[in-house]
Amino acid sequence: MRNVQHGPVITVVTDIASPPEDVWRELTDFAGYAEWHPALRFVAVPAEILPGTRLRAQVSSGTENDGEYVFTVLHYEAPRRFVWEGGIPDVLMGKHSFILEPRADGTRYTESEEFTGTAAVATVEPARSQMEEDYASYGRALRERLGSGR
Repeated sequence: MRNVQHGPVITVVTDIASPPEDVWRELTDFAGYAEWHPALRFVAVPAEILPGTRLRAQVSSGTENDGEYVFTVLHYEAPRRFVWEGGIPDVLMGKHSFILEPRADGTRYTESEEFTGTAAVATVEPARSQMEEDYASYGRALRERLGSGR
C-alpha cells in the first residue's frame, strides 16, 4: 500500500434552480459537455458508466496542463454523487467529485478536487485562485445550461 499524502483541495459550490435529477442528467451527458463546458470535451464515451469505467477527455483551458486525460470512475451514485480520478500516479493525481444536494429551491452543486502526489502543492497552490475561478465558471455554465430550457 502506498503512503499517499493529501494535498490541496479546490472546492466550489453553486446553487442551481433545477432538481438534482435534471442536474445529474446534464452532468452525466458526457457527449453534451462540448455544448456547455468551457474546457472539457469527452472522447469515446462508454455506453454505461460504473465504478472502474475509464473516461477519456480533452482539457483545453489555455494552460500548460491542456491535453488528453484518462479519468477512472470511482463512485457513481445517481443523482447524488459522482467521483473520478486521473493524473500521473505518485506525481500529481486529482480526485474530482461532484455532489448534488436537494434543496427547496433546486440543487446545491458542489464540485471539488483533491490533489495528491509529489508535485501537488507546487503545482496547485500557485494556481489556486485561478483554479477556483475556473471551477466556479464550470458551475455557472452548468446552471446556465439548465436554465436554457433543456
